[in-house]
Amino acid sequence: MKREIEAKAFAKINIGLEIGEPRKDGYHPIMGIFHSVGLSDSLHYSKGSGTGIRVEGAFDCPPEATTVYKAAQLFFERTEIHGGLSVKVEKGIPAMAGLGGGSADAAATLLAIDRLFGTNLATAELYRLASVIGADVPFFLKGGAAIVSGRGDIVEAIQPRSDFGILLLYPGFGVATKWAYAALDSFRQGRGKGMAPEGGRSDAETTKKRLALSFARGIETWDFTNSFSPMLHSAFPVYPLLETMMREAGAHFVSITGSGSCLYGVFGTMAEASAAKEKLDASLRTLNATKTLYGMALHAMKPLETSLLLG
Repeated sequence: MKREIEAKAFAKINIGLEIGEPRKDGYHPIMGIFHSVGLSDSLHYSKGSGTGIRVEGAFDCPPEATTVYKAAQLFFERTEIHGGLSVKVEKGIPAMAGLGGGSADAAATLLAIDRLFGTNLATAELYRLASVIGADVPFFLKGGAAIVSGRGDIVEAIQPRSDFGILLLYPGFGVATKWAYAALDSFRQGRGKGMAPEGGRSDAETTKKRLALSFARGIETWDFTNSFSPMLHSAFPVYPLLETMMREAGAHFVSITGSGSCLYGVFGTMAEASAAKEKLDASLRTLNATKTLYGMALHAMKPLETSLLLG
């Protein structure tokens, strides 16, 4: 049995994200498409002879508060194993960026230590544990493309696409998810409401079919929307500028992913996405020289058919 496992946990983007009004339990129902993309965290898992869990890496919180630690702790509670695990994490996915880095790491941890300790938990049990850790974690157990609804825990796989390129733009700041939902609720006061909080099954199925059909069409026809976008545009006036720059660079579709902060453009090919990256790099350097924008980063990447590689 292996004593060490390497994993790559890949990010996701949201292609359309509809947010409903908060339910009685405080959660907002969501509906949208998640798609894995080629930006990843690298994780190294080592099985030791002792007990306990040790997590190392550059995090924005204490190691014990990370999703990696929480996933390992929950797994050991479920299996009644007393630990003996060390995890080293090299972050490539920025935090508070709408890319699901923490959720991807949690899913990778469940699958990696299930293999490392030879417990062979049933798929349904892994999904149950994933949903306890966080609403988006179940998607990352498989990744690819899926219509995700409910709290983020209802995952219905659809055929992923590989026929376009993506240019991801990190704007130099993060957006906390908890803040974004509260800000969205405030922004909506006196405005039109979002998706109904407890819509009927027929309405949900109609929305899912609409999303799937739109996703299968040419990217130049995409008209997906993100419910967070109007609020984020108001709170961070840089977004309209960045969207305009992305479209002028040739993107057929531009959107914020998740609750922010990252913005992405969809291009006809990877070559077009890479060429746009060079063009925008030059534009951003000019803006930085005028002290307008700081800390931005661009990544040209492919859509993926999986959210995880174990080796």
